[in-house]
Amino acid sequence: MRLFHCDRCGAAISFGAHACDACGASVGYVPELRRPRVIVPASDPTVFHVAAPGDVSGPMWRCLNAAWGCNWMLPADSGRTWCRSCRLTRGRPDTGRPEAIAAWTTVEAAKRRLVHQLDEFALPIEIGSASMPDGLVFDLVYLPGEGGITGHLDGLVTLDLAEADDVHRDRLRRRLGEPFRTVIGHLRHEIGHYYWMRLVGQTNEIGSFRRLFGDERRDYREAVDQYYATASPTWDRTRFVTGYAGSHPLEDWAETFAHYLHIVDAVDTAVAHDLVPPDRAGVLVTEAVGTLGFVDILDAWRPINAAVNAIAETVGAATVYPFDPAGTVVDKLTFVHDQISSHTERDRFYSDA
Repeated sequence: MRLFHCDRCGAAISFGAHACDACGASVGYVPELRRPRVIVPASDPTVFHVAAPGDVSGPMWRCLNAAWGCNWMLPADSGRTWCRSCRLTRGRPDTGRPEAIAAWTTVEAAKRRLVHQLDEFALPIEIGSASMPDGLVFDLVYLPGEGGITGHLDGLVTLDLAEADDVHRDRLRRRLGEPFRTVIGHLRHEIGHYYWMRLVGQTNEIGSFRRLFGDERRDYREAVDQYYATASPTWDRTRFVTGYAGSHPLEDWAETFAHYLHIVDAVDTAVAHDLVPPDRAGVLVTEAVGTLGFVDILDAWRPINAAVNAIAETVGAATVYPFDPAGTVVDKLTFVHDQISSHTERDRFYSDA
């Protein structure tokens, strides 16, 4: 993610900031501008304006979930009380269950980062409704002791809020032989399932997909059940980005999609922090993603990943990103990149067939 700065004093501010740590200015994330901005109250203290001279964003107010960490703004004349990221989620846990609220707050923070990245790519995000049946909606579910509730079906992303607990998540990671398991990783994976239909399944790219990933019409439940029955911590890393990717072509796509988003966001962040040589940095990757080849992004990523993992080792931390794409995995990542890069050039998401 790019580096953001306070409009008033120029100090660095975080993506989720409510105020500048240096000067105390109030800050809110403005989705239309895709960045946090300094805001000032109007005569009505619940209404704000962007402080920068000449800004035409109009009057705004904070999302009603501001008390639970959301710093997103929305137009005051919209008639809505929740920001577009929070509106994607159906409901929230009972405030009388603090452990559930804490988990929900953590996952919502990761979801805002995901929505921001999808906006950077100009990938369409419509909130699912009766008038938008192929839109997107999230169920963030807190059911301690239950398992297997994370997944995607027809535009509904369900996530087990237990994944926000580091101990629980690491226990599952070890039991399933996974080298990597994160909240943002889950969200990026499940959203990959959603975009498969829009970017591939209903386009003329389906043939290319099947040649590279396999035939997604293969029995899904049987394939996934077989994977869990024989899961191993080793897999052919030249064919699949993760072991789970080998379970079924649709899981291969979703895992590859998620890791593509990981890599691009990491390179974006490295560029913002001047960790990429100026002659290679150009502009922020997500702003130029349609003009870059994936090999250029991957070439920038490899030394960054090696350095980050080495630094983690020196302080006794776990490897941050234990993957090094090779072989067919690079071809699959390139396929994802090409679909994201070219989708805005299509008149519609549907095949001529």
